Amino acid sequence: MKTTNVAVVALGAAVMAALLAYPAFATTAPTNTSPTTTSGSAAAASIAATAPVPNGMHPGPGIWANGGGPHGDGRGSQTTTTFTTGQTVTLTSTKGEFFVVGSNGKTNGTASGTLTFTVTGKLTAGYILNAGGSLKVNGTTYNVTSGSAVMGPGGSSIQGQGATSSSGSFILRAVARGDFSGTTTSTVSLDFSNGTTEYAVLLTSSIQG
Repeated sequence: MKTTNVAVVALGAAVMAALLAYPAFATTAPTNTSPTTTSGSAAAASIAATAPVPNGMHPGPGIWANGGGPHGDGRGSQTTTTFTTGQTVTLTSTKGEFFVVGSNGKTNGTASGTLTFTVTGKLTAGYILNAGGSLKVNGTTYNVTSGSAVMGPGGSSIQGQGATSSSGSFILRAVARGDFSGTTTSTVSLDFSNGTTEYAVLLTSSIQG
């Protein structure tokens, strides 16, 4: 037999063998047509399962320690201040001003007030407070008839809301230059409405507590 005929016969045999093997291959081959995507997803899932969670994202009391709570001042390095139930913090204005909201600062004047916060409870994230006192805005005095607030565990920031006489209402934020038990000065900002006019009120206050 000539060499050419031998080569032809060998090629034909190889082709037949491939055709006979194809059904088995088709039956056992993966049906997924996107092996690269599947592999990538598996790798991402593996990384997500084993990657460490950043310290700041761990839930629990750790994120609230030293002023880092939802109502804290965010100063994670400061020492937590301790307040007791029944303790009061009184902020008495030494200087103040108001602006009528929507007047672009054109309508303004002096404001004053005394705000008293009483500690009614303590949680890991901070302190629960009752709010009282009075505000004098644009020549009229408004007494706080009800109010509540929270103070972060660092003791340097208070946020709250309440109602006043003459159908008034307010939202406030007070910040101490230090904390409310160890310093003497704070700034208080309020969004206050007497029922007809809305005011932005800014007070510099002394602290007693």
